[in-house]
Amino acid sequence: MLITGTSKKGGRAVNEDFYGETRAKGILCAAVADGLGGHSGGSIASKLAVDTVMKEFLDSPSISQDAIKGYIQAANNAIAQTAATDPEHVHMATTIVVLLRKGKRAIWANVGDSRLYRFRNNLIEEVTEDHSLAFMEFINGNIEYDDIRTSPDQNKLTNALGPAMGEINVYQNRSISTDTSFLLCTDGWWEYVTEDDMEKTLKESSSPRTWIQRMLDIRESTAPENSDNYTALAVMI
Repeated sequence: MLITGTSKKGGRAVNEDFYGETRAKGILCAAVADGLGGHSGGSIASKLAVDTVMKEFLDSPSISQDAIKGYIQAANNAIAQTAATDPEHVHMATTIVVLLRKGKRAIWANVGDSRLYRFRNNLIEEVTEDHSLAFMEFINGNIEYDDIRTSPDQNKLTNALGPAMGEINVYQNRSISTDTSFLLCTDGWWEYVTEDDMEKTLKESSSPRTWIQRMLDIRESTAPENSDNYTALAVMI
């Protein structure tokens, strides 16, 4: 299994995205987060979320729905506690997407609009659901899936880690094979790298490093100068 990530500030003054990965007892734990809240609160929230997930995982490595919910809940508690004791960052929050993988089993979860794409034979087979007004518009049949990335409601979240976190979306798959790949990314990435781009570049790539670079070339050639932070983590089995 190979893994490569990248995170850049784009056209913003500060990068409020963060990502991390670690392993224990044969399990991979990977996470990507996109912070918000102003006054550097977003960068604090995203780092705190990922660091807490990694710490909780290493303290008790496991691969189950309860485990991944527990890691994310611990991250949420850490953010809520920090927000409650720091008036400057009272509105800090972050999205997060987390992947656990061991052998043929994988479990993943997300809060907000950071996504996980699961590929098989270079084609997308599954994508996490966003917690956003734009995704609700898609679910209600008012826009097409491709229109989510250009919707005026694209960055209006209905859920995030923070004092008011709601449901954690949890997914699992028990048939991971050597033709499976994963992409974890923030909206600053998938907004400018389409699903067709992801599949095409994956087909042309023999390593996650090459895959990330080819998608990065597309992202940087299509995004405007004032675009958002962007982060992606690629995993090839």
